[in-house]
Amino acid sequence: MSTTVSLPEYTEAYQAQQRQQVLDAEVIYEWECVLRSQDKHLMPWFMAGFFTLLYGLFYYLSPYVIFFYMWACSVAIFSPVSYFLFDVDYDYKGQITPKGIIVQKTERVPEIFYKATRGMAYFGIGVCLIAGLMMGPLAFVGAGAFALLSFKMTGFHKQSEVEVFPFSENHHYRLVISKVNDLYQWDIYMFLCDVPDFINTSLYEFHLVDFECKRSDFPEIENILKRYIQISD
Repeated sequence: MSTTVSLPEYTEAYQAQQRQQVLDAEVIYEWECVLRSQDKHLMPWFMAGFFTLLYGLFYYLSPYVIFFYMWACSVAIFSPVSYFLFDVDYDYKGQITPKGIIVQKTERVPEIFYKATRGMAYFGIGVCLIAGLMMGPLAFVGAGAFALLSFKMTGFHKQSEVEVFPFSENHHYRLVISKVNDLYQWDIYMFLCDVPDFINTSLYEFHLVDFECKRSDFPEIENILKRYIQISD
């Protein structure tokens, strides 16, 4: 005779209680890796090309030499910014506990770069304002993208994200993805499994087990996971 496992009620209290259990539990195993996009090296070229076309067009329509200086400032600032911050690398850390998995992603950018970026952003805002006063509304149109991005950059700080994946006890997990993820430059292994019983409820996403690791670390991580959850293909 088969037994049916009742589904928990998905409430804010339930989510908080499940997450806290994971955070309070003993860490059995942890690993680290770096997530870096395969296409990261293309971003500075894209930004340089974008600003070359933008200021080239406005110089063609209105040949003020200030556009050349604005182009040089834009490329000098936003090319490195796009490399470090628009397509940011992450230091990735995973921890397995008997109650679930904790994943922390931290932007892999030196703090001095954030300080320099904020300083250059204020400089960029000043350039836009001076150009507008000298040449009128046309300059504001040409510098619009630069100004908006500059204001955004003034608040740049290193960011960390923490995700908690509580294990669903007494439920079977189903393997969804287990392969090398070609989005990243190194052999980063992607793993994802879900609970089929939860497919029509909000519990589904809450109890996913989803993480990345080095390919070489995965066999040991998989063996430890199978101590706490039942996984079927």
